[in-house]
Amino acid sequence: MIAQDTDGIRLVELASSAGVLGGVSAISGYFVVHPRSPHSSDEAETQGSLYVPPPNLPDPSRYFTGRKQELRDIAKALRPGRRNGGIRIAVVHGLAGAGKSQLAAAYAEERLRHHRSLVWWLSASSYERLRSDLLELAACLGIPEHDSKNVMLNRLWGKLRDSPGWLLVYDDVRRGSIGPLNEESEDSRQSLLPRAGHGEVLITTQQREGWDGHRAVSTLIELSDLGAADGLAFLRLRVDDESSDGQLEKLGAQLDWWPLALEQAGAYIAGTEISVPEYLHRLPDLPKGRNVVAVTFRLAFERVTAADPVAEDLMRLCSFLASEDVRKDMLLGNRAVVPSPLRDVMEDPAAFNHVVRRLSDYSLLRRTGDSRLNTVTYAMHPQVQFHVRQDMDEESRLLWSQAAVQLLEAAFPKRPWQLDQRIMCEGLMPHVVAVTAELAWAADAGDHELGAARDPQALARLLHRVGQYQEHRCDWSRALDYFNQEAVLRGLHTDDYLGRTTARLSVANQRYRRAQLAKAEQECRAALNECESHEGVPGFLPLRANCQRLLGGILRERAKFTEALEAMELAISLYESPEARWEDLDRAVAEQELGLIHRNAGQLRQALEHYQGAEDRMPSQGSEEPRDHLVFRAMLQRDRAIVAQDRGDLGTAERELRAALVVFDGNRGTDDFETSQVCKFLADVLRRRAEEARARARETHHPMRRVRMMREARQRLDKADALLGPVVALHFKRRESEEHKYAACLNKLGSLRLAQGRHQEALDALLEAESIYRGSYDAGHPYRAKTLSRLGAVLIATGGTVVLSTGEEVNAEQTLLLAEEIFRTRLGDSHPSLVAVYERLAQCTTDATAKAEFRGRARRIKEALYSETLPEPHPSITPDAAPS
Repeated sequence: MIAQDTDGIRLVELASSAGVLGGVSAISGYFVVHPRSPHSSDEAETQGSLYVPPPNLPDPSRYFTGRKQELRDIAKALRPGRRNGGIRIAVVHGLAGAGKSQLAAAYAEERLRHHRSLVWWLSASSYERLRSDLLELAACLGIPEHDSKNVMLNRLWGKLRDSPGWLLVYDDVRRGSIGPLNEESEDSRQSLLPRAGHGEVLITTQQREGWDGHRAVSTLIELSDLGAADGLAFLRLRVDDESSDGQLEKLGAQLDWWPLALEQAGAYIAGTEISVPEYLHRLPDLPKGRNVVAVTFRLAFERVTAADPVAEDLMRLCSFLASEDVRKDMLLGNRAVVPSPLRDVMEDPAAFNHVVRRLSDYSLLRRTGDSRLNTVTYAMHPQVQFHVRQDMDEESRLLWSQAAVQLLEAAFPKRPWQLDQRIMCEGLMPHVVAVTAELAWAADAGDHELGAARDPQALARLLHRVGQYQEHRCDWSRALDYFNQEAVLRGLHTDDYLGRTTARLSVANQRYRRAQLAKAEQECRAALNECESHEGVPGFLPLRANCQRLLGGILRERAKFTEALEAMELAISLYESPEARWEDLDRAVAEQELGLIHRNAGQLRQALEHYQGAEDRMPSQGSEEPRDHLVFRAMLQRDRAIVAQDRGDLGTAERELRAALVVFDGNRGTDDFETSQVCKFLADVLRRRAEEARARARETHHPMRRVRMMREARQRLDKADALLGPVVALHFKRRESEEHKYAACLNKLGSLRLAQGRHQEALDALLEAESIYRGSYDAGHPYRAKTLSRLGAVLIATGGTVVLSTGEEVNAEQTLLLAEEIFRTRLGDSHPSLVAVYERLAQCTTDATAKAEFRGRARRIKEALYSETLPEPHPSITPDAAPS
């Protein structure tokens, strides 16, 4: 039977393999555990009939022995005396080569012999790799496929919560690879540990510190050398000759009984068919404090490379990649960029497999997967990688580090911003991190280029695509890091004007997204000047259009709307030029951003016209429409909803936002930045509709109608709270790099807390937002004025005063007058944002003439909003509804 996993890799489960585990049979491609067997465990009996895939444990070592005390410690930590004791986590830590993975595999095998339930092995060396393995587990458990990986993971956690008795092994956990360990962490990613249920988690890691932050971690188990007794037992199994215990003890003592060194020595002795005394003779003198793994590695390495020099090249290439999950199809599919003679061997699959087998025989490389399913991957122990790199001379390091770069550049998707390419990009990210960390930076003596490879610009292209991938995942901090590296690299090549300008524009774009507007404008104008100085040069026309478009967005954020419109209109004129071909979305996005400028300037009719223009430039392709186009249409729905909210048409705003949320949730996931923006606006609309319902309830004289309206208001506030809570938490974790986005969430949160009667929380949220906006922009920015307007409403309810970030102590009226001054100075006298300010000023003033004046100003602005020719308003709209 065949199941399809999230990477498009088929997992073949043959019905003939039923019976690998006692009491297990193949049903619909999965195994069913029959808990009523007389030999079933108590935990299995609590599960009912649970579909469980066969375990994916690594091939057990024939030579594993000893570690009985450590196995007992793990069992004691993970197997409590009472049934269903919640999630239990044990952490096995130790230096590289201590045998942590072998110990975990031995415990998992023992677990399977006694408890027939889910046992799954997860490679956890990076966040991306671990998430991919969890998604594969979800597919094998029969969880329905979903475009959102977060939705799949949440369904997996739910499955584990409802099915006790499982064991998950997280192998080779590194710092940050499982996400945040507790809610206080500033890591904004989703934790990749199970959230609830009754099961076991076994973690192997070199990381000793930091585990006390997770409440479920019950035991830390340190792993060191094997010791004389266990080490001797291991060598008796591994070395199949007539060696005496004395000779084996001498070998073990020479190697400090270190597991990886003993394994490599045993593999060498078996492969060369020499005696233990002969191996001891070949060992160099080992002074105190020596690295025994380095010695045994070099003996094995010299033996293999003497017999097959190409094996050395394969090890050198893999030493610059991630230590695991080096896909065979990636290597062979991009062999054209690999230096010879390794490339020549890759042309012959049989010869290449022979090289891999030779390395595997000497424990220098590990092969997993099935060649029939195209799932073969290779792994090299990090200690082995280190020694391979250390033994290379400068020229070899340059050659093979650049070859690894070229390999990844060839494998990394050319359009990483497309949603369909995310899985492939995620799988390659551990290799990108590895190759950029170990890259050899130097100039050749011959051609004075960066690196010895034939294509020194490969790294710049790779960094650019990785930056694009991070940008479209809305991780602008990491994107900025990659684009900055690219800019430095491009700067080394003085004749690469196009590449340098492209990198500069990318850096400017990330600074714009992080509200570093002055630096963003400076970088953008520098890139624009470069484009204008190369007018007529191929490639610079589309770059100039993108520079103008970004400049328009930066100026919009700085509330310089006239200049922003000029920049954006120039960008559109360039997009309409027949001299260049554009991406499908370029022209439509420019039209959308032109609408954003008009909306921020309070010109709502023009904003809607441009949103419609953007829609018209995206002809529907029915069921064949790319996901990127679907998401863009949802963005336009969101933008139209914001305009409807500005006009007070809350019914239309809610419907548009709910429709947009369905698309974002299905294609981008619940934790995506753009999805969170829709949730934020929808929560604010629900809050305002709740306030309207309460106002109507106070006016009605019908008791039952009043009760119904108040209940409706409470329900809307509860829904708003449920939507906004996760958004605030997400942006709180990302606040260091995107503080201005966090402030926008605080604005919505402050108004919601006011509506809920939680006045102090409302004040705290809005004062924090006011301080952030003043620091990120300036004291006279309209964003700060919006916060002051909301703060004024809270102060009307409390009747008190607050101290602003400028040091001013203000009451409600003073706060609102300050907001009015900023709005009128920066946005004019008739901006829609002034409606709420004037209506609130009318509430807090006792002067009848001033009250009438403020209400009149609010009414005139609202009338102006409806005097424009706009689409037919929804029947729920009321002339008195005021934008907030």
